[in-house]
Amino acid sequence: MPSETPSFLLRQAGPRDHRQILRLARELDSTSLPTDSAELTDALQRSAKSFKGKVRERANAVYIFCAEEIDRRRIVAASMIIAKHGTPRSPHYYFEVNADERYSHTLRRMFRHTFLRLRHSMNGPSELGGLIVSAAMRGHSERIGTQISWVRFPYIARHRTRFERLILAEMLPPTQPGHANRFWDHYGRLVTGLSYREADRLSIRDKEFIRTLFPDAPIYTLMLPEEIRSSIGEVGENARGALRILEQAGMRFLDQIDPFDGGPYYGCAIEDLLPVKSYAAFRAAEGEPSEAEARRYLIAREDAKGYRAVAAKAEVMSPRIIVSSETLEILEAKRGDRVDAVPMPSGR
Repeated sequence: MPSETPSFLLRQAGPRDHRQILRLARELDSTSLPTDSAELTDALQRSAKSFKGKVRERANAVYIFCAEEIDRRRIVAASMIIAKHGTPRSPHYYFEVNADERYSHTLRRMFRHTFLRLRHSMNGPSELGGLIVSAAMRGHSERIGTQISWVRFPYIARHRTRFERLILAEMLPPTQPGHANRFWDHYGRLVTGLSYREADRLSIRDKEFIRTLFPDAPIYTLMLPEEIRSSIGEVGENARGALRILEQAGMRFLDQIDPFDGGPYYGCAIEDLLPVKSYAAFRAAEGEPSEAEARRYLIAREDAKGYRAVAAKAEVMSPRIIVSSETLEILEAKRGDRVDAVPMPSGR
């Protein structure tokens, strides 16, 4: 197991974290977490209101989490939950991956043709996104990437009514130099006249062009070059670790891809998420967890100070959970306080 004293505090992010999270977002330079200072300011303000339960419409609620290195008070990772992705004003668009079969009795040959068809939902799911880990912290023994991804699940379990029945995550495809994308260049650019970067950023505030310019007819993938066919639904090297974590949580490929970059959508019903199933509330007890019974949990505390969590060794003796004094101190909790816990996934 990692060291007894955790190195990272997982907590809700707020406006005071703007400078550090902006630096982190620009390290990845993705639209999943705003890289524009004004847009990030708005997102962090909405996040603060969302955590307080003051955002009435799910479509406006966003929850941004960060991982803070305790010794240096430095933010080294972030993740987020979008409470609802897909409304009448801003639908959730995707390509459904399907196939039809054709058989010739004359030739005694059967072919299975894969095709993509544009679909949309005006009552969309919740979405996981914004997962970023500073390059300097990747490979850390305490698996900070797993922690910052996993912390979203006990929050969802605690506040189940704030989220949709289904949850999904878009996985990033392999990257190309200059923010280009092979799938977009062979289809999206031809039907919109926009570069991948232009279309991606425009879609954040206005998706009208998708509905009006994308053809309704299915796209048969056999008409695309082999390199494009093989890239559909492919996950980029830098996203494979994040995908493994989501698979450990119970999310699976939905036979859907992003209409811009061809990246796959993974998801499931929230009630089927393994960490949601294993979620439980306990009373905190201070002590040394026994080696025989202890395992690693993500332990969370929520009160007037906000939502915070830590990955630490603990022993469950329901209704109590035994944790070290250091863990209680990090959580700013005391004996008898309510804490939530979910087991951390095994492996790297």
